[in-house]
Amino acid sequence: MKARLIVNPAAGSGKAQKLFDAIVPYLSGEDVEVVRTERPGHATELAREVADQDDMTVISLGGDGTHHEVLNGLMPGGKTVFAVIPAGTGNDFVRILSYPKAPRDILEIALRGKVMPMDIGKVNDQYFLTVSGVGFDAEVAGWVNRRDKTGNGTWIFIRGILHHLVRYHSADMTVHVGGAARSEKTFLIAVGNSPYYAGGMRICPEALADDGLFDVIWVRDLPRLSVLPLLSRVFRGTHVQHPAVQSFQTEELSVEGPPNMLVHADGEIVGHLPVTITIVPDAIRVRTGAS
Repeated sequence: MKARLIVNPAAGSGKAQKLFDAIVPYLSGEDVEVVRTERPGHATELAREVADQDDMTVISLGGDGTHHEVLNGLMPGGKTVFAVIPAGTGNDFVRILSYPKAPRDILEIALRGKVMPMDIGKVNDQYFLTVSGVGFDAEVAGWVNRRDKTGNGTWIFIRGILHHLVRYHSADMTVHVGGAARSEKTFLIAVGNSPYYAGGMRICPEALADDGLFDVIWVRDLPRLSVLPLLSRVFRGTHVQHPAVQSFQTEELSVEGPPNMLVHADGEIVGHLPVTITIVPDAIRVRTGAS
């Protein structure tokens, strides 16, 4: 099977270029076309060029933002096989794919790993792999995306969290699920197709990318002094036991609220409220390191 390797050399503040340089010696003899992104959105264009070829593997070398762009180039058809080589800030999508650490082994999985069908999410007209949401985490994501991401991915998100602790205020939001609606003053809503975001935070700890359902975490308004203790529990996934947190599963939900509230997907800002988020079951084939 032939492959197109889409390289974002700017991802991970140079990490992607270093990883690409490490795998170049192993590309000899492989039927791999290497293309490089030159601007935001270019990865989507490069993926779309081959999106109708079902004998093609499209490999995204970059961070979750690059993978997000490539996915949106491959959808809605989802005919090609999708693979990733993680080289970004958070690298949250790859956490569910059982990838090895060595560059040569990573390339081997990307080219010949087991192919598994996977659900993806759709938020308005954008597709996503991991988590979409609105509220505190979306505001942090917007801040992070405007900053230099050099260094440890988790620490960059923690800086964003600390920056917003004294600035962010919960907002009145209405959630519509299955014909029912409920309004609450809301700290954040996270809609997970997989467990991780923000560099390893297990915001939706039970989410599975192959069950046809989102795991939704709805955090109601919190006293300011309770925010950091709750967020510290997200790394372990124990925040779901907090009385301000409600969790449920659904195939679709809509959220209404202040029109200036940002909406993120895979850590990328994709718009503002209102928003409808829908699961697309078995939408794409993904290469994994799972046996």
